[in-house]
Amino acid sequence: MRNGANDAMSGFSERIEKIRQLADSKGLEAIVLRRNPNLAWAIGGRVHVPVTLDQACFDLIVTANNVTAIANAIEAPRLIAEEFPEGLNVVVIPWWEGRDPRLPFGSKVGSDQPGSERIDLGADIEKLRQSLVAEDVERLRVISRETAIALGNAMREVRPEDREIDVAGRISHALYQSDLDVVFMGVGGEDRVRKFRHPLPTTATIGNRVIASICSRRKGLIASTTRIVTFGEVSPAHYQEYLDILAVESAIFGATRIGEEFSRPIEAAIAAYPASGFDADEWTKHHQGGPMGYLPRDWPANRTSTQKILPNQVIAWNPTGKGWKGEDTILTTASGIEILTVDPTWPSLTIDQRARPDILRR
Repeated sequence: MRNGANDAMSGFSERIEKIRQLADSKGLEAIVLRRNPNLAWAIGGRVHVPVTLDQACFDLIVTANNVTAIANAIEAPRLIAEEFPEGLNVVVIPWWEGRDPRLPFGSKVGSDQPGSERIDLGADIEKLRQSLVAEDVERLRVISRETAIALGNAMREVRPEDREIDVAGRISHALYQSDLDVVFMGVGGEDRVRKFRHPLPTTATIGNRVIASICSRRKGLIASTTRIVTFGEVSPAHYQEYLDILAVESAIFGATRIGEEFSRPIEAAIAAYPASGFDADEWTKHHQGGPMGYLPRDWPANRTSTQKILPNQVIAWNPTGKGWKGEDTILTTASGIEILTVDPTWPSLTIDQRARPDILRR
């Protein structure tokens, strides 16, 4: 039995039971999962081949008594050996045949993908996976911690003469060495961090400051975090700008509570920007983050977001301004938020009784 198989089977059973309860509440006989993030959540494993496609390499049919995967002869052996929970029924088809004819359809069948005469349950499935089961929570804690440590190790090796792509290469190496996929990589040196909120790495030299923002993934679950390195002295004015961003972040954290609408942390951010020395419209220049877990963000929260914050929900807020950024993966709990992407060896400071990453000064 694979390491952790008992916990994985427990998590799989809980997730499938959620799907069955949804089917029962809607009077459906089956639910078909086709979208990448939902399938990764359902099986707790990798479901992609090319990382750029939303389409997964199998489909899943959940009924009251069975869970069946439809996969082609190329992918099925690997999926069975490395990804699928034990006991999952697998129908293997030739690679030249499409999977659609093998899937149920009609008014008694729901799906996370519209069309084919199935009931559209995309929003319902998304909500199911946003409240993590216990096994997923423990996996995410490990993924988040190892993400932060891998990023920290890579950032300690950065030199002022490095190009942004050199930094990205070091981070990618560290992540893959830790069995983590790269889902998003943003690296901005001193010339670009004030210009662009999503600085995809270029051949530009980083100079005296570099900010790296990443999303990493293992078995479908994603962690998101940002770290900053500077070289030479940081002026008191510039350091205060970083503290100001952390003050905005702290206001967002304080408003992130189970049962509140997602608009509440956004309103807290909108108020905190001018109170922390930023222009009143700073919040309009970049989204502030939102729920995540099996996507880098399920959607960016805004001031009209009426969705309620759920228990055991994964969120990453990412306030930015004046070339600075705060970002870590958090989990909602009954006692408040739990910050997950923690590297115990990275320099830290305390903001409103929470440990936050400091700038690493070289």
